[in-house]
Amino acid sequence: MSLTVSFSASAQYQSLCWRISGNGLKAPSYIYGTMHVSDKRVFNFGDKANKAFAESKAYAMELDPEKAMSMGTLTKMIMTDGNKISKLIPDSDYQFLDSIVKITSGFGMALFNSMEPIIVSAILDEYGMGMTSSDTSNMDQEMDMYFYKKAKKDKKKVIGIETVDEQIGALHSLNYKEQADLLIQSIQDIKKGAQSSDADLMKYYLAQNLDSLYAMSDDQQMPPKLYKAMITDRNINMADRIAVFIHKQSTFIGVGAMHLPGDGGVIALLRKKGYTVEAWR
Repeated sequence: MSLTVSFSASAQYQSLCWRISGNGLKAPSYIYGTMHVSDKRVFNFGDKANKAFAESKAYAMELDPEKAMSMGTLTKMIMTDGNKISKLIPDSDYQFLDSIVKITSGFGMALFNSMEPIIVSAILDEYGMGMTSSDTSNMDQEMDMYFYKKAKKDKKKVIGIETVDEQIGALHSLNYKEQADLLIQSIQDIKKGAQSSDADLMKYYLAQNLDSLYAMSDDQQMPPKLYKAMITDRNINMADRIAVFIHKQSTFIGVGAMHLPGDGGVIALLRKKGYTVEAWR
């Protein structure tokens, strides 16, 4: 699929912030496509989004941090039966991975060797986006936590759309070998200098061009069962739950931008439920 789709007359998703109204709502709610990075550039939300956040009574995010950050959560992502990443990937890839993880997290792979490979793949994604721990152009927190802390300061209700077990269950759609194969592919891409797609992702995000982000996700070869678990099924769950709590109070909703566009995206799913969802920028 060509990324030029976003510049054609068929472009449909050209905003990060969307207003949800109609279908019996007493007050509008808003949904914002976030990016799980701390790059200062993504914190330029715009006047309309800032006003929408300020006027909302609640803030909803994928996971409530107070429920997500626990030792119990971490233990669920540790491999069983003595599996180690160092045993699942070639030595040369492991040594290369160790150097990247040190740059990105400040720690070596020894700390992550027992973690499931898909967790380390997420660290590589941050590296691909240029998000290193020493980067002075970064905020001291990711966007999701920025909204969360602001909501707590403003005494807004905080809603976790998903549970930790649900997100972990989605990650577990791949076995350790399949996760390791995905990690090896990510390592090979970085070795080849194939980080241009990450730069494109940031470029389209800053342009609020969800059509091109969606085209990129369509072009990228995520294993079908992982895409179904991580994107398709979660979109359905999020739309179903959003449709409940926005009737209780006006809510500013922050979810990963990739969940918004497309026929199976949260925006389209909410429209199918009878809501008016319009770009708000």
